Amino acid sequence: MQALWQAALEPVNIFYTILLGIIILYWLSVFIGALDLSAFDFDLDVDVDIDADIDLDVDVDADVDADTNAGNALGWFAGALHFFNFGKVPFMVLMSFVVLTAWSLSILLNDNIGHGRWWFALAMFIPIVFLSLIAGKILSTPFVPIFKALDNELKTVDFIGMICEIRIPASFMKSGQAVVQINGYDQILSVKTENEDIELKRGENARIIRKTEDNQDYIVRREVVLP
Repeated sequence: MQALWQAALEPVNIFYTILLGIIILYWLSVFIGALDLSAFDFDLDVDVDIDADIDLDVDVDADVDADTNAGNALGWFAGALHFFNFGKVPFMVLMSFVVLTAWSLSILLNDNIGHGRWWFALAMFIPIVFLSLIAGKILSTPFVPIFKALDNELKTVDFIGMICEIRIPASFMKSGQAVVQINGYDQILSVKTENEDIELKRGENARIIRKTEDNQDYIVRREVVLP
């Protein structure tokens, strides 16, 4: 165990060890309820709007071509992420598999073959990342239908009118997080208060009254729940 700890702290492995430490801190935060599984999720949908007037000159045609190429590049990148199951399972769940694999490969390769040499560690960086993404896809694939079913179930839930408990303080200008019980499971929502005079602290109860215009947060007001 001591040898593994020493290897993890070697300069050629420290980058992967730091990433693994972040993953561990994330799961500890999930365990205590400070963060949700979907806290760092992002949308892979790429919309590219190309407007062109046939009366314009060749410079506009060049701009349209540039926009088209940028859209194709973004679409390809999003497709590549989707192939590796990004967007199909929570981001941090997938990254947990990826980072743990990368950390293990780094220690095995840099200690047994590279013997701590920097040029070897740099040469192995891209292969390690690629192999870790492949491992992440393989290990996370069994969870894809599970999270898809959960996502479909939550999309049908109308949270308006429900009572939630504040987990991360929320105000009118700053989003916080609140938890709602859905079929025995905690669902974390991003929330804001309805006016500038209200700030909700951790542990307080609130009632969800509507969504913001951009659909990014729920608006809540303080609710006193009698014992």
